Amino acid sequence: MAVHLQWIGLACFHLRQDEGPTIAMDPYDPAVVAAACGIADPAVLDFRLQADTVIVSSLTDEAHAYYQAVEGEPRLINALDIARGQREARINGEPVFAVQAAEAPHHPEGPDDNALYAFKAGGLWFLHMGDLGYGIGADELAPFAGRCDVLLTLVGENLTLRLDELDPMIDFLNPTWIVPMHYNLPPITAGMTTIDVFLKRRPRDPVIYARHHTVTFPLHSAGLGRPSIVVLEPSAYQPI
Repeated sequence: MAVHLQWIGLACFHLRQDEGPTIAMDPYDPAVVAAACGIADPAVLDFRLQADTVIVSSLTDEAHAYYQAVEGEPRLINALDIARGQREARINGEPVFAVQAAEAPHHPEGPDDNALYAFKAGGLWFLHMGDLGYGIGADELAPFAGRCDVLLTLVGENLTLRLDELDPMIDFLNPTWIVPMHYNLPPITAGMTTIDVFLKRRPRDPVIYARHHTVTFPLHSAGLGRPSIVVLEPSAYQPI
């Protein structure tokens, strides 16, 4: 069963299935992101989504938890509650897995807790890294072992984990596809690095430039044991 993954921008994605619920992940507040990037008019980052379920890495960071951008009355899942054992949730009849983490220790507003989370759609596991601020090891990642076909990964570094911390996590998770997110793509900047920095670190990984905001999984993978990096364009704004 095909799964259509759309990158809205920053850490926000919209997932549609040929059969099954539509899912929004970590929607951002345009006003908050515009302020962080020195953008005068937040409207240039504005978007609205339709979804049956919204899943967020926490409810404390409006750059990752602006569920108000999703119209209607979707089910809201706070992955941090799952990671803390305070609730359970299922998507497509499969449990959602989550691991508690936090923002970078040097975050100027203090390192709020958040969670990485994984769910199954179309026979594939999608793992979203939330707003992880540091590298975590195999013991903490153990709930995701065998549950990471598509890794939605932070690569911008500023106030998130460094790329040298990310590399061993990718090795452990062993995804088939990597979709970069949360990086410097003007007008969204916020002191982050560009995607080229990440790509140069992984010269052996095949790179698929979708030239579009949406890609359909499963993709043909010719990686010969290496994950394929899938580069999307944001749908919520026009890069400059």
